[in-house]
Amino acid sequence: MDIIISHDWNVSLTTAKGIQKELFKKVEFSKIDVTKVKKVLAVDISYHRKSKLGFAVMGVFNVSYDMDRRIFNINQYSIHKNIANVSFPYIPGFLSFREIPLLIPLLNNFKDKPDLVLVDGAGIAHPRKMGLASHIGVIYDIPTIGCAKSRLIGDYDEPGTRKGSFSYLYYKGEVVGAVLRTRDYTRPLFISPGNKTDIESSVSLVLSFCTNYRIPEPIRIIDSKTKKFRKEYERGKNAEVI
Repeated sequence: MDIIISHDWNVSLTTAKGIQKELFKKVEFSKIDVTKVKKVLAVDISYHRKSKLGFAVMGVFNVSYDMDRRIFNINQYSIHKNIANVSFPYIPGFLSFREIPLLIPLLNNFKDKPDLVLVDGAGIAHPRKMGLASHIGVIYDIPTIGCAKSRLIGDYDEPGTRKGSFSYLYYKGEVVGAVLRTRDYTRPLFISPGNKTDIESSVSLVLSFCTNYRIPEPIRIIDSKTKKFRKEYERGKNAEVI
């Protein structure tokens, strides 16, 4: 894939805010037909505790939708890795500037545009509506969904206790996402559209990937791969640093 919109990454917070506000103007909202989702990417990053190293993992998943059970089956997947030094500091609300440079080599090596990218992070449920999922979606012009384990912004009513129950997430009087129960009696996830999807499609798609666990299966898989990647490096196994 090629980046459609380029910008600098090592910038001041004032400049970063301006970039985020400009990029949000490019966000598109549309429904996604689940039956047409065949190729899904999921991305995740882990960090070395004693250095500036970041460990990025991208999973490429070939999936098919089961109309009867309303779930996605993962037919095949591959894992792609990158390790590099991180230059941007950890500042909530600006994680895109820290993490996307690690993901760019992986995303650029993916030849075709995916039908969907699942991101462990926020979409428009962000102070400037430009979380990690939205940022990736806009600069690559691809459909993305933010699937966060915790709330970054907003207020909500607690959803029902059963799987599939959800309530809307509000920020400054506007609906920016959904609080979705993906398993009975478990903590909800915070779902928000990133780009080229909408809240309802995002909820439906994420729920269809939560077959046996609280976390959507592609994100759950790469989360474990990312942690393993980092631990292998910490144990002294070879990994090329960019």
